[in-house]
This record gives sequence, C-alpha cells and structure tokens, in this order.
Amino acid sequence: MKCPVPQSSAAPTTETPAPHGAFDEVADEFSDIPSVQEYRKLRRVMGMITKFYRDGSNMKKQNYETMTEEIQKLEVDETMVKDQLASLDAATFKGHPKRKDYSNMLKPELENMLKQKETFLKKQKECRDLYEWSGTIVKVCEWLELALDDYCSKTLDLPEQIKKNMKPVPELAPEDVSKFSRGLDEITYNLSESQDFFQASLDGRLKKYHGIEQQMIEAQLEAIRKYPEDNARRMFVEAELLKDLEYVSSNMVENTESIRRKQKMLQSHAEFFQVLKFHRERLHLLPEPDAKIYDSKFDHYNEEDD
Repeated sequence: MKCPVPQSSAAPTTETPAPHGAFDEVADEFSDIPSVQEYRKLRRVMGMITKFYRDGSNMKKQNYETMTEEIQKLEVDETMVKDQLASLDAATFKGHPKRKDYSNMLKPELENMLKQKETFLKKQKECRDLYEWSGTIVKVCEWLELALDDYCSKTLDLPEQIKKNMKPVPELAPEDVSKFSRGLDEITYNLSESQDFFQASLDGRLKKYHGIEQQMIEAQLEAIRKYPEDNARRMFVEAELLKDLEYVSSNMVENTESIRRKQKMLQSHAEFFQVLKFHRERLHLLPEPDAKIYDSKFDHYNEEDD
C-alpha cells in the first residue's frame, strides 16, 4: 500500500516505477552458503510470503466469483424484462393505450440494466485480471521456495528428514523466466510500498494526512450547515460527511497495541526484504526485468488493513 503522504512532491501516476536500489539498505543477514539454522529461517520467512499472496489470491478469486454472480442475476432480470416486452406484442394488445404505458416503463428499465451490465462486465474483467496475475505471483513464490530448497540441499549438509520432503525445481520456459522475474520484482515493490505505509503511520506522516482530511470534512460541514436543517440535500450530505469524519477520526487514534502491531509489521518487512535480497542477489536464478513499471491496481498491499 503506497503511503498517501509521499515524501516526494511528484504527482502520482497510474503507473508507478519500482524503487531503485530496494536492497541497498538491507543488511546481509544470510551467508552465501547459509547454515542449517539460516536455511530454516529463510524457508520459514519465504513460507510467510507465499501464504500472504496465496490468501490474497483466494480473496481476489472470491471477488471475481461475486461479480460473476451479480452479472448472472442481472441477466436473469434482463431476460425477464425482454419477455415482458415480447408479451405486449400480441395482436390483441395493439392500439390499447395501456400497452404504450407498460412499454414506456419497461424500455428505460432495460436500457438502465444494459448500462449497468456494461459496468459490471468491466469490473468483472478487472477482477479476473487481478486474480490471474495474483495466481502468477503465488506460482513465483512457490517456485522460489523450491529453488531455495534445491540450492541449500546442494550446498548444505541438511538432515535427511528435511531432504526427503523436498521436491524438484521445475525448469522454467523462456517466457516464464521473464514473467517470474517481473513477479519477484513486483513482490519487492509491493513490500516497499507497504513498508512506507507502516513507517508513515509511526513517524506522523499518516496522521498529518488524516488531519488534513478531517479539516476538509469539517469545512464542508460548516458550508452546508448555513442552509435549513430540513433541506433534503443538506440532510443526506451531512449524514455522509459525518460517517467520513467518524472514520477518519478513528484512524487518528493511537494506542499501545496499534503501535506494537505496526512495529511488528515493520520487523516482518525487514525479514521479508532479507529473504528477497537473498533470492535476487545471491541465487541469481531470475534476471532483473527489463522494465520496472507497474500498474498500481495490481498492488497486493492495497488490501493491507490498518
């Protein structure tokens, strides 16, 4: 999740460049040839990364299935309206004034349904694209786990009980090498964005952002409260703004447990970076991708809840 209070003053873009030198400040915790203890930590942390993306992929699948169900419901209603219109075409009804009334009521309803369906279909495609790419990210993580096992099994004197559970590493097709390399880089990028979010929540940037949002809401409330209390628009807008104010105010509340959780997340991020650096700079199994431009809609950390 990208921090909403960027340290740079550059205007945000739909496509965001991956951070250069993402591993420059990451300590080299692991040796070129890790110990058995280091291998266990590498494997444990890599498993946590895989689980995070697998859970996210499952959620994206649910979003896609939910949108598909909504389209199916809408199509049933669409067919129902079309059947109603067709039923009015009987020769007996022609010339009856009520037939025109029914037709004039049904046609706009059908038109609105078709517009809504078009919107839903676009949303369904977005959900499908997100789900499919998230599945690729999961495959990248699973492949990296196997590659790590393979490397350590060849360089370490691992206990037989560990080796017997290891699976062979599938050889990647040329097109998959490029895809998996982009996937590893995107995992690194998402992690950097998420780290910035949690840092901002601890160093005051996020609180400052929410404070400005709170002032915007209060300014709007002051503006609309100049109008009569029984004004329909004022009542509706005021209720919505008060909900927004309650939400942003709750986000500004700090407590010991919240701070502790954020600090723990940053510690986990540090471990994730160490493992990803080991993959990228020590194993060299995947080349650096040619392009490092990502569409922010694929940012998995957008689901990170704070």
